Amino acid sequence: MLLIGDSTGPTATQAAAGLINPVTGRWMTKSWRVDSLFPVADKTYAALETQFGQPLFHPVSARRFFQNGEDYRRAGRRSRNPRYADVLGPVDAAGTIATPGIADPFGSIEIRRAAWVDLPKLIGLIRADFAAHDSYLDTRFDYDALHRSDAGWNYKGIQVSRIIFCEGTGIRANPWFQHLPLKPIKGETLALTCPSLNLGTGIYHSTKWLLAYGDGRFRLGATYDEADLSDRPTDAARNDLLNDAAGFIDPKYAFRVAAQFTGHRPSTPDTHPLVGTHPTESGLYLFNGLGSKGASVAPWLSQHFVDHLLHGMPLDPEVDLQRFL
Repeated sequence: MLLIGDSTGPTATQAAAGLINPVTGRWMTKSWRVDSLFPVADKTYAALETQFGQPLFHPVSARRFFQNGEDYRRAGRRSRNPRYADVLGPVDAAGTIATPGIADPFGSIEIRRAAWVDLPKLIGLIRADFAAHDSYLDTRFDYDALHRSDAGWNYKGIQVSRIIFCEGTGIRANPWFQHLPLKPIKGETLALTCPSLNLGTGIYHSTKWLLAYGDGRFRLGATYDEADLSDRPTDAARNDLLNDAAGFIDPKYAFRVAAQFTGHRPSTPDTHPLVGTHPTESGLYLFNGLGSKGASVAPWLSQHFVDHLLHGMPLDPEVDLQRFL
């Protein structure tokens, strides 16, 4: 089996902070299938930490600050809904929670079961492990060099029966799958330092999210841009992020920008993943469309796809690429 992924540049290793959060959207609705995704993610990242002997999965506290009074009222109704009891704490009125440096004019709410995954470290460890087993080739894939053979597919002397394309937005150049409706959405984040801002480790969300590592380092994100699909960081995104931060962080705390990162979210029209078998070319498969929730979706989706490939289990119709054919 040949696994083809995008290993070139920032889209692979410098995507936004790898945040996992069970509640999304302005009015705090549960993410797609979060109740089944999270247990698998917890188990998977724990196993990877054991395998590599490195901390990778970081449960943290998370707090969402309201933008207006209507946010406060809607959050109150949501927090009283039994379906959200495991992910939402009680609503706190303005000024109730003492968070040094963060404006709290309308109140806030705790979001439970939040975490972040150190994706650059994890990807690096996985690549190194593959390389140690002579199973990793860091090169640009040449589609023209892939040919049908009696036993399946041949790529420059590599003979396989199955090929899985895991290219993210690189699918646009893939002659077998480029017809599928996957839309790139560029995102940018900033790595910041501010030793004087003494925030506890956690996620603080207002108009943007701020991940505090607890040692004067922060990650701020993220932008959404469907027009500029370059890999280049932009001044516009940098200014947008810093201006939003200035709207909820006391201006006496001066951030220093340590780095600016870009990445491309592989988004689909229904925001669900895009996996499955090519309709006419047997042996060609796609694993894509995880959007901005790859850290939480990938563990479950990977196991689901393996069960399909190795044990003939049917794909979930909500993720099967056949829904767009």
